[in-house]
Amino acid sequence: MGWFSSGKPPATVSVVSEFKSEEPKFLEDLPPKFEDNSPNGQTHALPPKQPTILDAAKQISLSDFTIDRFVHMPCFREAMITGFQAMGVLGVVTFLIHKNPQKSFNWSIGGFFLGNLVGWEQCRSLRRRSFEVMAKAKQAREEKNMKKWEELKGTKDEEFEKFQQFNNRKD
Repeated sequence: MGWFSSGKPPATVSVVSEFKSEEPKFLEDLPPKFEDNSPNGQTHALPPKQPTILDAAKQISLSDFTIDRFVHMPCFREAMITGFQAMGVLGVVTFLIHKNPQKSFNWSIGGFFLGNLVGWEQCRSLRRRSFEVMAKAKQAREEKNMKKWEELKGTKDEEFEKFQQFNNRKD
């Protein structure tokens, strides 16, 4: 019987029959879900309006300038660290040389912005180079795989398809 049985037989399971529709429905046969209008209310028959600087400025809001947005931006951290380092160094050195807090404050603010700019550009350059190296490595791997496949060419085409799917998968 079992631990939780009450002496009754288990419930019977009904037989599920397979559902068959009369005719297959294709995407071309279905009505469109959305109208063929652009967000501006224009139809696609007219050429789209070129965006201007004013259009871009209208889309800027205060929610675009949150700390969370900046923290997740690539290279932001490195640029800020470099900016704060330059700010500290220029501020302290200027204060030690001139003994003028206002002048050292001005130089430290300038150092912060200069350090941010240098850190940002350095990080972006490194990122650009790493993406280029990654693209070259991917291309070299594909060429190596194609050479390998050419050596093993005597096999079926469906094995070639499996080989291509394996090599083109997302890593």
